[in-house]
Amino acid sequence: MPVVTDLDSVPLTPVYTIVISATGEATVDGEQVENLPGQDARTSALADIRVRAARRGHPVRINAKEPDGSVWPLIVDHDGAVTPLDAPHPAPHPAPVPEPAAPLPPRPLEPLAPHHAAVLGRVVAAELRGDLAGAAAAAEELETALTAELGPLHPHALGALATRAWLSLLLRDDWAGAMRLHLLTAERRRQAGPPDAETRRAARNAHAAWALLRTTDPSAAEALRPELARFAHLTP
Repeated sequence: MPVVTDLDSVPLTPVYTIVISATGEATVDGEQVENLPGQDARTSALADIRVRAARRGHPVRINAKEPDGSVWPLIVDHDGAVTPLDAPHPAPHPAPVPEPAAPLPPRPLEPLAPHHAAVLGRVVAAELRGDLAGAAAAAEELETALTAELGPLHPHALGALATRAWLSLLLRDDWAGAMRLHLLTAERRRQAGPPDAETRRAARNAHAAWALLRTTDPSAAEALRPELARFAHLTP
């Protein structure tokens, strides 16, 4: 993967802190990170940072603290590129830029039947090697197959749709499409039962995608506002 060559172009704030515990758990700025399918705590924490970089539109700085107490200053971009630094991050300037509400990754998919597990394996493998487009394509294939076999409101189909929507956020190439996928996830979860944490998670991610669209194409964002408003009561 490419690495950042112009270190001075990376804003001095925020500087996120990843802590890996001796028991193999990870936190980002004190918040527990839930392991993603097929990933350990360190990789899942970096995936969390990648989303923050995507949301800000530029690489971000982190300090990664290992169980032995060592601290590694790094720069992480949205595609997973990690640039290690030879020295600590420079002292930040005052008044860091406020961060918008963070999107939340979907919960890991439950174990699938073998013929579906193979496709899920392709999703995870592509994501781990930084091939987000390939991961998104495999996630769409998985969601289509599970929906056809089990129905659109089955938990497995809903989980695959949430994973596909999440990858669309990481790709950063179609905020409107990402918003609509998360709204579709929220709508189907609401059809499956009363709004729960996962419904709210999808609605929040739809709002995050819309906020990013508003920074690049305000008129398109305004046109999509009515679609977003249907779930406004589920967002922070």
